[in-house]
Amino acid sequence: MRRFLLLALTAGISIPIVACSPNKQTSLEPVEVETLISASESWNGDSFSYPKGQAEMKLEKITAQPGFKTPLHLHPQPGIIYVQRGTLYCETSDGQSLTILAGESFASSQNTTHYCQNIGDEEIVVFSASAGSKGKKTTVPTE
Repeated sequence: MRRFLLLALTAGISIPIVACSPNKQTSLEPVEVETLISASESWNGDSFSYPKGQAEMKLEKITAQPGFKTPLHLHPQPGIIYVQRGTLYCETSDGQSLTILAGESFASSQNTTHYCQNIGDEEIVVFSASAGSKGKKTTVPTE
């Protein structure tokens, strides 16, 4: 019984430590953790800052048909995008652009006006994670 408790305690301490490791890839069989993206600024060089207020984390799944294009907008909080399926194209108001394929991820722009569109021939599936403030929009339309 003592041996079991020692093993359980050891596993209970080591698994969270390994799971939170900043290394690209960590393995503690059968668990494998792979960091898909780690960023301190957005893909176009925006510095991250967090809005004031009660923190709110959000994960959204976005599905769009070929040819879909967002209106011009900005994000007032840091975010990370993962393209599960399809091809995503984004362009800022100053002409910087980014093309992301399925299986790739990027840190989204913050406070920079841009649009994104599905430029592929298939439905696109995108996951968007953001760190904002409760009650505030994660996407703000611009003119």
